[in-house]
Amino acid sequence: MKTQIIIIAILAIIVTAIIALSVSFQHTLQMEMAEQFNKQQLLLARAESSNIQAYINRVKEEMFSIAQLVSLFRINNESLYKFLTEFFLRDFGKVKLGIKYLDSQGKTIFTEGIIAFDRPASKNIPTNKDIIDMAKRSCPSDLQIKQNAQQINIIIPVCRFNSLIGAIITTIDIQDLAREFLAHIKSGSKGYAWMMDGKGNLLYHPSQPDMVGRNLYNTDSSCFNCHKSFDVEKKIIEGKGDFYGKYVAPTGEDKVLAFSTISVGDVQWIVTVSAPYSEVTMAIQSSRKYHLFLTVLIFLAVTAVSAVLIVLNRKRVRAEELEKHQVELERHADELEQKVLDRTHELTTEKEKLNTVVTAIGSGIMLIDNQRKILWINQTMKNIVGKDITGMKCDDFFTDCKIIGSYKSDNMQTDVLSNLFGQMDKYYQVTTAPVKGVEEGVQGFIRLVDDVTEIKKMEDQMMHSEKLALLGRLTTGIVNEIGNPLTSVFSFVQMLKEKEKNEFKKESLETIDLYTNKIADILKQLSGFSKIPLAEFKPCKVNGLIEDALSLLQYDKRVNDITIMRDLSSNIPMITTDGSQLSQVIVNLVLNAADAMSDGGTLAIKSRKNGNDISLTFEDTGEGIPKENLARIFDPLYTTKEKGTGLGLAVSQNIIEKLNGHITVESELNKGSKFVITLPVD
Repeated sequence: MKTQIIIIAILAIIVTAIIALSVSFQHTLQMEMAEQFNKQQLLLARAESSNIQAYINRVKEEMFSIAQLVSLFRINNESLYKFLTEFFLRDFGKVKLGIKYLDSQGKTIFTEGIIAFDRPASKNIPTNKDIIDMAKRSCPSDLQIKQNAQQINIIIPVCRFNSLIGAIITTIDIQDLAREFLAHIKSGSKGYAWMMDGKGNLLYHPSQPDMVGRNLYNTDSSCFNCHKSFDVEKKIIEGKGDFYGKYVAPTGEDKVLAFSTISVGDVQWIVTVSAPYSEVTMAIQSSRKYHLFLTVLIFLAVTAVSAVLIVLNRKRVRAEELEKHQVELERHADELEQKVLDRTHELTTEKEKLNTVVTAIGSGIMLIDNQRKILWINQTMKNIVGKDITGMKCDDFFTDCKIIGSYKSDNMQTDVLSNLFGQMDKYYQVTTAPVKGVEEGVQGFIRLVDDVTEIKKMEDQMMHSEKLALLGRLTTGIVNEIGNPLTSVFSFVQMLKEKEKNEFKKESLETIDLYTNKIADILKQLSGFSKIPLAEFKPCKVNGLIEDALSLLQYDKRVNDITIMRDLSSNIPMITTDGSQLSQVIVNLVLNAADAMSDGGTLAIKSRKNGNDISLTFEDTGEGIPKENLARIFDPLYTTKEKGTGLGLAVSQNIIEKLNGHITVESELNKGSKFVITLPVD
C-alpha cells in the first residue's frame, strides 16, 4: 500500500511539474517574441530615420547648389530666382517647402512656398536682420539650422570672394515631413510611429496631434492620457536607455517601443515605433487552450501509466524473495572485493612510507642502469639539480666536473667533485654502489649525492688557521734570528756613511741602507702579524670610526686623487668591539682601494644594519682582481703589488675573525672590487 501511495505522489509531482513547465515555457516564449518584434521595430525606426536624414541632407545639398549659382552669376532677377527654385525643388514630394532670398541688407528678393520668417520675431523665429547676421558668421560655406515645433529653417549664406552678398532660407514643415515618412508605419494593428527632439519636444504624433509642441519635462494632467509616466522617453533623451524597451500605458496595457536618432543641426530628432504588448503575444495567448488540453491528456496518460505500474509492482513483490538470494551472493562477493582493496591499500601505504623515507633523506639519490641512464631520482636530487633529470644520461652531468678527492671501499666508489651540475661554488660527495639482482651480476647502480660545500669551507678555514699559526711561530723565530744581526749591520752602515768620502762607496752604502730599512720594515710587519694584541671589547660607534679613519687619511697623498663617497646609515646602533683594531682594518681597506686606483677613481663606503648584524661595504672602481687570484688574497705574504708585503689583508682578516665577524670580497678585472665586513651587533 505504501508503495502505491508513493507512486501516486510521484505521478502528481510529475503532472504539476509539466503544468509549471508549460506556463514557464509560454511566458518565456512571449518574452522572446516581444524581443524579436521589438528588434524588427528598431530596424523600421532606423530605416525611416535614415530616410528623413537623407531627405534633409538632400535639401541642404540643393540649397548649396543654388547658393553657388547665385554667387557665381550674381543673379538678382526675380524670374531667375523662381526658375532656380522650381528646378531644384521639383522632386521633393508632398512635403511643404518654402524658400526665400535676401540681399546683403536683409531685404526680401523672392519668396516661394511656406515661409515662417514673415511672422513677427519670437524666440524661435529670427528676423531678416538676424538671418543676415547669422549668414555673415557662416560665410563663406557654412550653414545654420533653426527649428521650432512646426518647422526647420535652413539658412545658407551666399558669398562672393568671402564677402556676404545675400542669404537663402529654406523652410521644411515638420508635420508634412513626418507624415511623408512616418504616417504609413503600422506596427501590428494598433502600433504607430511618432517623433520628438532631443530637448523633449513632441514633433509628431499620429493619434495625439494636439500634443505636438508640448515638452515632456513640462507636463500637466492632459499629458498623461496615453502615458503613466515619461521615464522611458527621458532615458532615451538622456542616452541612458537601450534602443528598444517597454512601458505601461494608463489602461494598464504594456507597450513595446524602439527608437532611432537623426541629427538636425545641433539638435537630435528621435523616431520611435511602438505597439501594444498584447498584440505581439496574441498568437501565444491563442495557444494556451491547446496547451491546457494537452496537459489534460498528459494527466490521463499518467493516470493510466500509474495503474499499470501498480499491477507491475505487485509482480515485483513476488520477485523480491528470489532477489534476496541474489543479494546474499552479491554481499559475499563485495566482502571478498573489500578484502582485496584493504590489502591493496596496505601495500600502497607501505610504498608511500618508503617514498617518504627516501624523500626525507638529506642526500640526493639516483638509480642508474648499466648504460648509465638515470631511471629514478628522489626529490632531494631534483632540488640539487634544479629540474627532473630522469631519462637522461649521467655523462651529461659528470663530464666537466673536477675531482677533488677519491677513494674506494667495499665495492663503493666515493668522489668529491666540484663544478658539478654547472655549480662552480659547490662541492659534492658522490658515492656509487652496485645494485645486484636475484641472479648474479650487476643490474645497475645507486648513487648518493651530498652537498659538502660547508664542510669543505670549514676544512679550508682550519687549514688557513693552521697556516696562520705556523706562520706566526715562524715569523717570531725569523724576527729574533735576523733582527739582532740586522741591527748591527744597520749601525755599521750608518757609521761608514758618515766617514766615507768616496762618492761611489757612499752611494753603495746608501743602497745598502735603503734595502736594510726595507728588510727592517718587513720584519716589523711580520712581528706585528704574529703578535696581534688581544681584542679589548667596548661599545663603539661604527660610523664614528669610519669618519675618524678618513680624517686620519685625508693628508695621505695616495687618497688625494680619488673621490670618497659616504653612505652611512643613521640607524646603526653601537656595537661592542675593539675600535682600535677595527679602525686599523678600515684604514687598510681604504689604502688598498687607493693603490688599486692609481689614476683616480671613486670609493663608496656604506654602513647598514641587517637584522642582528651590521655590514661595512668598501666598493672601488679600480683595476680589480683576476678571478684566479681571489682565493689567495687573504693568504699571508701573497701580493700583486710591486712594493707590497702581502700582509695587509691577512692581518685584516685575522682581526675581523677575532672580533667575531667575517670579511668577503667580490671583484672583476677592470671593473673594481667590493669588500664587505660583517660584525654582530651584540
